[in-house]
Amino acid sequence: MDFTNFAEMVKDEVEKTAGSNFQISLNDVSKNNGIILKGITIVENENNIAPTIYLNDYYQDYINGRTTFVKVINDVMGTYHKNKIDQSVDMRYFLNYEKVKQRIVYKLINTEKNKELLNDIPHIEFLDLSIVFQYLVTQEDLGMAAILIHNVHQKLWGVSIEDLYQAAKENTHTLLEYEIKSMSEVLCEIREEEGLEESDDDYMMEISGSVPMYVLINKQRVEGAACMLYSDLLHHFSDKIGKSFFIIPSSIHELLLLPADHDVEDLEVKRMIKEINDTQVSAEEILSYSLYFYDRQSEEVVRL
Repeated sequence: MDFTNFAEMVKDEVEKTAGSNFQISLNDVSKNNGIILKGITIVENENNIAPTIYLNDYYQDYINGRTTFVKVINDVMGTYHKNKIDQSVDMRYFLNYEKVKQRIVYKLINTEKNKELLNDIPHIEFLDLSIVFQYLVTQEDLGMAAILIHNVHQKLWGVSIEDLYQAAKENTHTLLEYEIKSMSEVLCEIREEEGLEESDDDYMMEISGSVPMYVLINKQRVEGAACMLYSDLLHHFSDKIGKSFFIIPSSIHELLLLPADHDVEDLEVKRMIKEINDTQVSAEEILSYSLYFYDRQSEEVVRL
């Protein structure tokens, strides 16, 4: 059975299970780095918003014998009921820039891997990355939902890319506050949560030896690589450690900061970046294979 037939069978069965008060649809959803996922949406008739449940992993589990079709349907319905929103969302405010500009933030994506997407969205190139913009939805039930800002929104609002950037520059560091933790602190937290052995983290630790490494994230733990754009943050961290530092793109969600010491070689760090991306990060969450450097003297981020 190919994936298309599987998805149609899931849709048909979900329609039977959900009943006539629901509209079921299949959608191809473009994710970061050009990844296309097949999603099923279950919408109750009076609502205008619903979670999208991606079927790609279900299909792989099914064809590899790790799950049954009945369990797939039960999991899809269970995921829907766990994440459904029992109300409609009034989106008319989104037509007015004055009502949305205080919640416009930026994030970083890889330029080369998102060429097609970047044709349709306002952006600013930054090294081998691009700064793009999104609106943080305030609805409590939606958690940290965000609406990516497209060219059509910019045209509707009659604003420039510089307007979007200035709004995002003011908003992002306050709406998405950063945290810097030592690597040892983070690893202890991970081991406690997931019961990992020390050897599971060797790929992150072997490069640093006795050199301390830090994790830079935002408090929401989502798309925290944008913290690289917080200029005061980088300046203050450099002052704290008394030196320049490497910025390692661990994923779109977090960065690793490594103080620049003579016993750390660029090639070693680049090897670690490749290993992390190839073995530890999903394709849609990769930020870059590049190594970045914050120069304390020039107070600039450069790509090595």
